Amino acid sequence: MDLSPEIYVHKNTSDEQFQDRDNWIYGYTEQRPMLKVPFETWPGKNFYGYFELTIGNSFKPTDSVFGSSILNTNILALATPLDGFAISELNMNFPYRAFGVVGGDKWTLQLGRDRVSWGPGFTGNFVVGDNLIYHNMLRFTTYGSNFKYTFLASFFPHKINYYSETGNSLLENTSQYTPLKGLSMFMGHRLEWRFLYDKVNFVLTEGLMYSSPSGNLDLQIFNPFMLWHNLYTNVNTNSILSLELDFTPVDNWNIYAQWVVDEFAIPGEAKPTANESAFPSAMGFMLGSKTSYIMENGLLNAAIEFAYTDPYLYLRGNGLYGEEEAGEIKSSGVYDINFVVAVRNYSQTDNMTYDEEFLGYKYGGDAIVAAINVEFDTFDRWNIEGNLFYMAHGTHDRWTKWKKTLDYEDMSPPTDHHYGENYKDPDAKNKRNTVSHTLVAGIAGEYRILKNLSVFGQLDFINIWNNKNIKGEYTDDLQFTLRLSYTL
Repeated sequence: MDLSPEIYVHKNTSDEQFQDRDNWIYGYTEQRPMLKVPFETWPGKNFYGYFELTIGNSFKPTDSVFGSSILNTNILALATPLDGFAISELNMNFPYRAFGVVGGDKWTLQLGRDRVSWGPGFTGNFVVGDNLIYHNMLRFTTYGSNFKYTFLASFFPHKINYYSETGNSLLENTSQYTPLKGLSMFMGHRLEWRFLYDKVNFVLTEGLMYSSPSGNLDLQIFNPFMLWHNLYTNVNTNSILSLELDFTPVDNWNIYAQWVVDEFAIPGEAKPTANESAFPSAMGFMLGSKTSYIMENGLLNAAIEFAYTDPYLYLRGNGLYGEEEAGEIKSSGVYDINFVVAVRNYSQTDNMTYDEEFLGYKYGGDAIVAAINVEFDTFDRWNIEGNLFYMAHGTHDRWTKWKKTLDYEDMSPPTDHHYGENYKDPDAKNKRNTVSHTLVAGIAGEYRILKNLSVFGQLDFINIWNNKNIKGEYTDDLQFTLRLSYTL
């Protein structure tokens, strides 16, 4: 049992940029529930089960928006001081981890709800990132001494449940009594090879987003060795490909790289701006390095990372390429098949909400990111880490409408104006006129007072120039988190 009361203090309570849990550096995936009780079972050597009971405050409390006051907390009785504690203030979306696993010699099969991240990046990863609070999934893994194969199927609510019938606007305040419609799922197979005396690791990942408003399922997509791109089912599917390479030339030093391709014109295909039938390029690159050194009283870790993503990475139209107007694909009742997915949350305030996130890199496309992390851990008593993060982000976001025909000559990130329409911001094309710059400096540490008792603190200073891509807009915030943890 883990008891972890936390308090969150910040300076800027007026800017909505810092309201809502996901807008904090120490965000919802890091914030802990007040109480966590894990249950494990292993009735036989080939079966394992896990269930995580959590007791915490609501995802969206009824009396105020998280971050709208200087002081917030995960302590139930104090989280809603205006009204006092009520059962409606409990987070009823648990469990976030609940699954069963069967396995044998060199294979495992997992079914249930758990977190997933594919890749070595510490600011995120391209095909499956670490920013989703959970995946409802089926995962099969088999492996040998130098090879590993993973098949993943992850299920999400279809956009028909939270977009209008034309697919052009977001629905709000949906009810838990509204029947869920459609089928939306991500599938991925990941092949990993180790060679040259374990110094080199090469990874090939192909992903497929499958979408069916009617709920029909085409079983051919379950072929674990199929090249999904060559199914040619654009109305129902969208594929993505990633290559990873990491190399350890000497002890204690690793270099890694990721490359993701969502859309790319190969020789013989129409190039962007050269043909009205061309697709916009959509790729991402990452380069990083990590080092670890064992010292007299602990372990020193350091990492540096750089990422670059095209503006239309993860975005895609609905596949009805015949229905176009001024180069833009119209939805006509068929929803975009992109790599933006939703987590369904219940709260007393908004009933059911569909909170959208990128499936892959948390910052999405149209971004240039650089980050440094340094950590020292003594293991038995204390650890401390420092982070420095910079991002230049263009005008395109997860709600940017994908365009097939390009009416401009260059689309290099970050963009300084929004080229098309936007599902959530109808005025994006007019008011987003520059690149946004974010700089975050943070320090965090934990001290173990007793064997089962520790205290943790994190302080982050955030500066944003050209906030929301509006020239001259500036905002900043100072965010502090304090946690006391007791484990029984």
